[in-house]
Amino acid sequence: MELSPVLQKLKGFVYAEHQAGMAKLLDLWEKPLKDKLYKGETQQINSVESLGNGQLEVTLGPNESKFREGDMVCLHLGEAHIERIVSRATIEAEVDGKWLLRAKCEQTQIAKLQSSCFADPDGMDLTSFYDKALSDVATSPIGRNTLLPLLAHKLNTDLVDEDRFDDAADYAQECGLNDKQCEAAAYGVASRYLACIQGPPGTGKTKVISLIAKLLVEAGERVLLTSHTHMAINNALNKIADENVPVIKVCAHGGNKGLNTAVKYYDSGAKWQEIPDGGYVIGATPFATCTDRLESFEFDTVIFDEASQITLPLALMAMRKGKRYVFVGDHKQLPPVILSQSVLAEGSAFSEFIAANNDFSVMLDYTYRMSPALTDWPSKTYYNGELVSKRLIDKSTFKLPKVPLKYQDVLSSSKPFVFIKTPGINKRSANREEAELVADIVFSAVEFGLAADEIGIVTPYRAHAKAIKSCLSDKLGIFSSQSIVTDTVERMQGQEREMIIVSMCSSDPQYITAIADFFFQSERLNVAITRPQTKLILIGPDISESFALAIEEDRARKSALEYRSLIKHSCRVEI
Repeated sequence: MELSPVLQKLKGFVYAEHQAGMAKLLDLWEKPLKDKLYKGETQQINSVESLGNGQLEVTLGPNESKFREGDMVCLHLGEAHIERIVSRATIEAEVDGKWLLRAKCEQTQIAKLQSSCFADPDGMDLTSFYDKALSDVATSPIGRNTLLPLLAHKLNTDLVDEDRFDDAADYAQECGLNDKQCEAAAYGVASRYLACIQGPPGTGKTKVISLIAKLLVEAGERVLLTSHTHMAINNALNKIADENVPVIKVCAHGGNKGLNTAVKYYDSGAKWQEIPDGGYVIGATPFATCTDRLESFEFDTVIFDEASQITLPLALMAMRKGKRYVFVGDHKQLPPVILSQSVLAEGSAFSEFIAANNDFSVMLDYTYRMSPALTDWPSKTYYNGELVSKRLIDKSTFKLPKVPLKYQDVLSSSKPFVFIKTPGINKRSANREEAELVADIVFSAVEFGLAADEIGIVTPYRAHAKAIKSCLSDKLGIFSSQSIVTDTVERMQGQEREMIIVSMCSSDPQYITAIADFFFQSERLNVAITRPQTKLILIGPDISESFALAIEEDRARKSALEYRSLIKHSCRVEI
């Protein structure tokens, strides 16, 4: 059957993304090995041992790489573009200089890797999953009667069961939710087809999701809870499990990381022998609905968490298995990662649906994370001044038992937001001077009473994160430094700490201009500065207005001017 124009457009996007991803991989594979090792794009491996059951234990060589748990790699002898001995191996854990990999490979392949070998990034062709999903949308009753009209903006999405709405709102109020949370929960339960809930940082969106799931299950509904990552799914499932409703996770081995013991997991939904006759919640990625893990299951409602990072084709993959849809996200935070120059590159499924159904979406407007001082700028800049801090007054001030003389301005309780100019000249994606400064500030804060696990460090680059971790280990020792979350913006969304240091790293003007769209991206900046509860320290370039205005691309120029506005809102400290 020929696909409709809108589905053809989505299919074109899927294939453009695949081609862009493969081109990016091939470019990397073809780089000189020496350069890749130096930049951390390749990991040297000293030995590979099979543990059975598809697991490999890999002893790492001396170089530092950018890889982390969850990444997919290929193993090769030095020329990945010519021959990859093992492909699509997933890093399940990294401990004491070793990786635990999960891979499908024969002993003969492993034998080729007994001498020194190397790991490069790898990828998987997912186009067959999308082809199946889009074909189902084109031919199934749900696709023809609901999804295609929804995509064409011809579905009446303002239909609401008023009795269910009122009952859900009343129950949410009894549970102590605020007015907007009650309204959001009610829409999530009672909307006929679609509910869009915008959850800015710290507004309790996971609490709302868990209440929606509970009420739907109690009404006998089968609910699919999905997102773009296992981490997002697992965080939501843990909260839902607290509501004492039947809930499981369906995933391959490794997808259960971070799940509470109350949530059982299976590699196939068919293995859930205690499946209730009534309502339940199953957590899984959209891809699971295209395999025998969940292909035979149908759902009444599909709930998307972190919906702002889900592309429209990926959303449709899960939507075809349900009758109604609840999207929970924040299009002012990180968008999907788009590699191709696609007409769809600007938006997620969430931004698409919330733009078309703005009258019937709800924004949660009370943040319980950030102090009033830290809420003010992001509220005015990203949320039309509607985001209000409801953090308790007595917990809204950063306080150390004693303030170190060396950093008395940086760590002062009277200065919740501090800006420090990036040290070093012409630094790009790693800055040792700045890493040492960050580690020294952290050391002082810990020495004078702040718990290490109440500190988080956000940076744009993996290489700079590695440098900071190395400096922290030297300064605090391995054990204490491991309590401090140091990561990129992408990995920090959804997390919070008492004190956050945003380490921007770059000081090379030409480099900053070249990557301005990434470096100053509004959504990334929003995520970075909304992680702290009471203390924000921003270390970054002090750009001039003329520098910002000289940036050619409109969106990047606007974001750079926002960054300047943020600096003006801070308390500058000279180091």
